[in-house]
Amino acid sequence: MNETFNYDDIVREVAVIHADIEANCKEHGVRGILEHADIERMIAEYDDEDKQARVYGKFQHLTGLVFKTFTRKIHVIEPFPITKRDFTVYERFDPHPRNADAVGWYAVNKYGQKFIIDELRMNGTTAEVAAEIRKRDDLYRIEDRKADPWIFNKDQHFDGSVKSVAREFEDHGLYYTPASKQRTQAIQKIKDSLKYQEVGGKLVQLPDLWVFNTCVEHIWEFEHWQYHEYKGKAAEYKSRSEKPQDKDDHMMECLGRFLIEDPRFTMYIPQSYNRDTTINYGDEDSLDPFE
Repeated sequence: MNETFNYDDIVREVAVIHADIEANCKEHGVRGILEHADIERMIAEYDDEDKQARVYGKFQHLTGLVFKTFTRKIHVIEPFPITKRDFTVYERFDPHPRNADAVGWYAVNKYGQKFIIDELRMNGTTAEVAAEIRKRDDLYRIEDRKADPWIFNKDQHFDGSVKSVAREFEDHGLYYTPASKQRTQAIQKIKDSLKYQEVGGKLVQLPDLWVFNTCVEHIWEFEHWQYHEYKGKAAEYKSRSEKPQDKDDHMMECLGRFLIEDPRFTMYIPQSYNRDTTINYGDEDSLDPFE
């Protein structure tokens, strides 16, 4: 080894460029060589798995992902103020006996746009978890709280109490109702909310869902949660599995349970409101966070 050479000075010069099939279009791309009509005929012949690599320019190893259309470039945004006047917030809770509990907070504005704004993953007693959850009460206008239904009949925190976990949380001022168990429908709701259309590098259709870049657990699950894959002989004789893996999905459980109920924006009524109070909501267009 050359002792006079500093190997720490070597800088990795590798870049990964993602390009969709429209980048090669005469009409929508840059110096493209294909007619748009020809591109549409090509896409019609691809199956869903091939589309990820051939149409969207994603690596083939990503084809097992549950949410293939999720991309940080489109869906991840900088946080902005979630005011009680302009946003209705929903809390969803996915408790666990051995893994960390998962809680997600989701906001809806008057346009129906939805935002993943906050999250919590922690191990602890009911009192400890409740204390962390209650910290959000002053930050957001929380419309309702829902949790996995088995929180109502099984003590997952082992506090030595004969109460259900739901009753234990009630002792700390947190009242939950049962969330949906319709997992397949919830997954489809997430997929629908992530859909967008980009033509020539411009968004012509916005998604219905965005995630704050501070919600790292949600982002990680978007990028890692996969369908169960058959291996060996089973892979030869069985169709592709439609069942996602039962791991890396805690925040997705919360998100799906939020979206499946078609959450809506509700008007903010201040606590000090009375008949003689006039609520001034100002400029109607000011509620759009993307303006």
